[in-house]
This record gives sequence, C-alpha cells and structure tokens, in this order.
Amino acid sequence: MIKLISSKAASILCRDDDKETLELYEYAIYITLSGLFHILTVLLLGICFNMLIESVVFYGSFILIRKFAGGYHAKTPTRCYLFSVLVSIAVLCSIRAVYAFYSIHLLVCLLFVELICALFVFLIAPLQSDNKPLDEKEINLYKKVVRVIVSVVFAFSSVLAYLGIEIVCIPIIFGVYMCGLVLLMRKVQIYLYKNRFLH
Repeated sequence: MIKLISSKAASILCRDDDKETLELYEYAIYITLSGLFHILTVLLLGICFNMLIESVVFYGSFILIRKFAGGYHAKTPTRCYLFSVLVSIAVLCSIRAVYAFYSIHLLVCLLFVELICALFVFLIAPLQSDNKPLDEKEINLYKKVVRVIVSVVFAFSSVLAYLGIEIVCIPIIFGVYMCGLVLLMRKVQIYLYKNRFLH
C-alpha cells in the first residue's frame, strides 16, 4: 500500500525527470511514509492501552539507540511492521505488569538487567544487516556514537528511577532491553547463516 502511494506520488512530482531521479523520489517518499506510519501506530497503540507517554518514550529510546546499533531486520517491510507492532504490544503489556507489581526491589532488578543489556550493546554494536551494510569508517563512527548514546540513556534512566519518575524511566529501560534483544537476534542470525555454509 505504502509502496503504491510512493510510486504514484513520485510519478506526479517528477514527470519529466529520468528514471534514476524517479526511483530516488519514490524511495524518499516511501521512507518518509513508512516512518510516519510507524509513529502513528505507536501513538494509536499508546491511546488504546491508555499508555501514550510510555508508548512514545519506549519507541523514542529504542529508535535512538537502534539507529546506530543496528541488529535484526525483517526481510520484508510487512514483516518489519508486524514485528514492530507485536513488540510494542508486548512491551506495553510488560510495563503494565511492572506497574501492577511495582516495588523498589523490582525497579532495582529492572535497572540491573538494563545495565547488562546496555553493556551488551556497548560491546558488540554496531551490527550491520544485509539491508544496511557499513564500511569500516562507518562502523568505527557508529561504534563511538552508540557507546555515548547507550551510556547517556542508561544514566538518564537511572536518574529518573532515583527521582521516582517511573512513567518515563520504565519505558526507557524496555527500550534498552529491545535494543539488546535485536542485537542478540542478529548475532544468532549471523551464526546460523555462517554454519549453514560451513557444513
């Protein structure tokens, strides 16, 4: 659906341009519309669960790290979207469960697991995918950037936890969890791919 709209819009915008320019327009429109569609879905899920702040904060913290950390990518845009929706629903349900059983001890445990995930991201990111290959210069740059970001995010969530601002702190924690998970999934994917060709 988004691809069709992108193609039509690109055709209207650059009727007299060459094929290469048309493809560039189509790609730019597609990326923009896909991003907007994901954001609208995040907002809609937040409203449906009555957890709008948590939904936005989780998505924002996840994307902030993921942009430079990389990790698992679904093979098609539809699978990517479905994976994102299922993850968002699972995270919002998990946050609600945390609220239901909230205690200082639980928060400390969540922060400890976040620290482990943050260290995992710090040590192995970035992991490139087939969709987004990186050269050596980009890998070194992304490594520095993601290490700064994940360190700042962890420090920020710790301060929020200390101040008792759980509505922001807990979604950030889950954002770091998910970054760790998609990196782990990508690691497994690479391992399975290599072993398939070794045997």
